[in-house]
Amino acid sequence: MCLTPIQAQEADEGQKFIVHEDMVKPSKIAEYETASKAFSEVLKEHGAVGAEYLAVSLDDMRYLYVSPIDNMAALDSRPVFEALNEALGEEGTKALMSKFDGTYDTHRDYVLNLSNELSYNSGEIVEEGVYFRHFDYHFVYADKETEAKAISKEWKELYTSKNIPQGYRIYTGGLGTEPLIMVVQWAKSAEEFYAQQAKTQEALGDIKDLMDRTMAITRKFESYDGRIRPDLSYQPEAVMAGN
Repeated sequence: MCLTPIQAQEADEGQKFIVHEDMVKPSKIAEYETASKAFSEVLKEHGAVGAEYLAVSLDDMRYLYVSPIDNMAALDSRPVFEALNEALGEEGTKALMSKFDGTYDTHRDYVLNLSNELSYNSGEIVEEGVYFRHFDYHFVYADKETEAKAISKEWKELYTSKNIPQGYRIYTGGLGTEPLIMVVQWAKSAEEFYAQQAKTQEALGDIKDLMDRTMAITRKFESYDGRIRPDLSYQPEAVMAGN
């Protein structure tokens, strides 16, 4: 099963995603993951429809739960919790959620937009076992978003001209985020990714000017490694095609 981009959207606009993010306490990782697995197992047991999400754990102990949405109006619905209430009842859902108590400091929700126009060679992201992810967050100055898009196109043109095999996907920030361009790359492991990255840097050649201009419009830069977590996800194959 694969989710395709919403037909009403333009082809270069890409899929929208709602992301739930938990910042988990270092001492509570095991307890948190036990609760998260119990959460997904209930959905699997009851065959919940329309509640699919992909779980990702990052090396700063953030956990992301990514679900595709048709449009912004979909934010008014809560299909996961509707499915839980139907399966467990209100009290059962509260008991399940209580397993997370005390395991994280903060949590939030926000929207990301996949940009097909700015992404490069991203088809192999859906291959089985390709679970490693590398995230580069470029928090862009508010008055530089147009320039950021133009520079992103230059990066894609450079990768295309050099026929770089290593792909990436670009997500732009939506509701609940600062102006953002997020670059996501993938591999089967961290070792494979960084070996690919070294080859990519060599093939690209001198990128100082383009990199300098990229950082000039970036207010803040953050970089993380992470991993897709099928064990914490519900029907992840339904999300992978768009993520």
